[in-house]
Amino acid sequence: MTRGFVANGGTLTGNVVMQGAPPPTRIFHLIFSPNIDFCGKISDGKGNRLLKEFQVAPDGGFENVVVAVVGVKQGKKFDYNPELTIETCRIAPFVTPVRNHHPITLVNKDPITHDIQGYTLQDNYTFAMFNKPIVPESTAVKPILLRNGHYIFRTQCGVHDFMQSWGMAVGNPYFAVTGPDGSFTIPDLPPGTYDVIAWHPYMKVQAQQVTIPENGRAVMSFQFAADQVDIPLYGLQTGYRLETALQPLHPIEPSIELQLP
Repeated sequence: MTRGFVANGGTLTGNVVMQGAPPPTRIFHLIFSPNIDFCGKISDGKGNRLLKEFQVAPDGGFENVVVAVVGVKQGKKFDYNPELTIETCRIAPFVTPVRNHHPITLVNKDPITHDIQGYTLQDNYTFAMFNKPIVPESTAVKPILLRNGHYIFRTQCGVHDFMQSWGMAVGNPYFAVTGPDGSFTIPDLPPGTYDVIAWHPYMKVQAQQVTIPENGRAVMSFQFAADQVDIPLYGLQTGYRLETALQPLHPIEPSIELQLP
């Protein structure tokens, strides 16, 4: 890609929505992991940590969807260095674009050790990329090395299974991640016609074509259907794992965030 200033560039804006009720929030009982008192600062108040993998607004706005323009041959400098922050036993952001053969920074703000495992995925195949124990309040840098034909990246803590995040490889600086209302904006695009993809970890990739005018604006939208969510059998969950039977023995009062399903 040519590195330069886009004098006559255009802007792509739009929104992503989910039609239908999203899958239920995944529930992890804190008793299965160490550091219960610390990690329990964020919980549902019943001894559980909730992992909400589908953030959908009341009007259907779909958050955490990567929207990327494919095949841009010139344009602004691709100066992007992804970072994951580990805080209160949570990896954030939940979805982040990554660059193949480039580093990602892992920042542990917690006073406890986490074991961050990175994976590369394609279809139903998962391969380990790295395993990095991160001591309290430290930073580590690891390379993103996706296998041939792979574009999905996933992280999980080896000692706290509810700590998870996802990534998708991008090949140029023209991408965005949808906000809480499902909207996105990609500025400074060289004029031309491009394919644009939208991706969420549990949805099939969607693609559309768009034409960006000189010094103008193009608008597009993507719609995902809740009944097309693709979750592996081991990830499906319709109820609590332990209910609250053990709660009297392990009272956990959330002090940072009371999670709601």
